[in-house]
Amino acid sequence: MWRPDEVWEGYRGVIHGGIVSTVLDEAMSKAVAAAGIRALTCEIRVRLRQRVEVAEELRIRGWVVEKRKRRIVTEATLKAPNGAERAHAWATFLELQP
Repeated sequence: MWRPDEVWEGYRGVIHGGIVSTVLDEAMSKAVAAAGIRALTCEIRVRLRQRVEVAEELRIRGWVVEKRKRRIVTEATLKAPNGAERAHAWATFLELQP
């Protein structure tokens, strides 16, 4: 769960899209790490579907979609308590060489 405060505002009462993107990138990074893979984000795309408001209680979920050689494809969502999707992200990670 994440409850952003006003320090992350872009406009009054609305969380900056760059912060939302960062949170989603971190969720995908954690999913990659949980799979036991050391990797870095090399590409990310974020769709901001609805505004994210200050003090809103949000659920963040990130997961690995597939792994091919050193390339890991991931997705993440940011949802409101009622299930409405506030943002969705897709990213590609590149596994670090040993």
